[in-house]
Amino acid sequence: MTLRPYAGPVDLPAILDLLIECEAAGYVDMELRSIELRIWLANNAHHLSSWTAIAEVGSKTLGFGLLWGGHTLGLLVHPSARRQLEPRLIDWAAGRAHAQGIDRLGALCRDDDTVGLEVLRSLGFATVETELRMTRELDTPIPEPSVPDGFNIRPLALPHELDEWLALYAATIGDRPHILSKWRAYRADSDYDNALDLVAVDSAGRLAGACTCTVASLETNRLPALEGRTEPVMVRADCQGRGLGTALVVSGLHALRHCGLRTAALTTEADNQRAHKLYAALGYRTRYRALWMDRPC
Repeated sequence: MTLRPYAGPVDLPAILDLLIECEAAGYVDMELRSIELRIWLANNAHHLSSWTAIAEVGSKTLGFGLLWGGHTLGLLVHPSARRQLEPRLIDWAAGRAHAQGIDRLGALCRDDDTVGLEVLRSLGFATVETELRMTRELDTPIPEPSVPDGFNIRPLALPHELDEWLALYAATIGDRPHILSKWRAYRADSDYDNALDLVAVDSAGRLAGACTCTVASLETNRLPALEGRTEPVMVRADCQGRGLGTALVVSGLHALRHCGLRTAALTTEADNQRAHKLYAALGYRTRYRALWMDRPC
């Protein structure tokens, strides 16, 4: 087996094929979708020669590791190579992080991935943060959106409203440049559908909230899940408490069902009780917990 860095778009098809095999086996986290991988690997700000590793046996790609921010490891390992390949990729990642002066290596794992947890814990990783991955079946009744008076829900008007959307994200979720850069790039991705990029507009024409739905066409075409996402959901501070968030999510559920999807999914922080209450009332249930783990390099 050899390890080498990502060599550019020529490597992408094999990585996406590996992603599909891992997703079919049921242990890939929602954050590692084809959309996110394509955008991440196309970002020139990432040090791809140092932050990526492809594990090959002959011409077969059996593993792929990427370091988010140079310090948190995302892993794809073929079902046939589990337990054998993860330690090799973790050792690579720890060396890369340590070389940059980073003293702790992070990793992401589902709480229902018994193999992944066994390997990570045996190598000294411990959980430091938990997020919920929630889903809602779309073949059950979806209420009609009840839009508060004075607001209108419609698709985002590109390009002139994009900066306002990013400012709303920064104000409500967090001013994280790398995340804002991802959402700007997403609008140029081949999977982007403007009809699913929903916003709520107040009577003055300003963005009051948003629910951006996304569909990864590779997974939809090659897996039976037919799953879309209804996030991020955000509501401007002075517009909260009026049911606008509920109306946006419900509108997103209808939009995904109209696309022929079977399931809607989202991510939320484990301690965000306000969001849990909203999503539970709309039929979302926790599918699994995503564990952010770390250990010394």
